[in-house]
Formats: sequence, structure tokens, C-alpha cells
Amino acid sequence: MDKAFRNPIFLTGLPMAICGLAITAPGLWIPGLGLMVVGWAKGNKRA
Repeated sequence: MDKAFRNPIFLTGLPMAICGLAITAPGLWIPGLGLMVVGWAKGNKRA
């Protein structure tokens, strides 16, 4: 997970997911979670 925090895809999805959940906008939090998952998967692959 440590390498995922350095991944720009993960870092782009994180604020999208947080803002989307805060204002209950599925148009933000669903793609944000998707980007976080992709970034997390890529970060774990490099390990």
C-alpha cells in the first residue's frame, strides 16, 4: 500500500472519492474509487 500512495492514478482518485462521498455525488465517488483500485493494483504489482 505504501507504493500505491506514490502512484498518480491513486492520488487522483483519492480526492475524487472523498469529495464525492462528502456531497453524495456518485458521479465523483464511483470513478474515484475505480481510479484508486487501479492505482492500488499497479502499486502492488511493482513490489
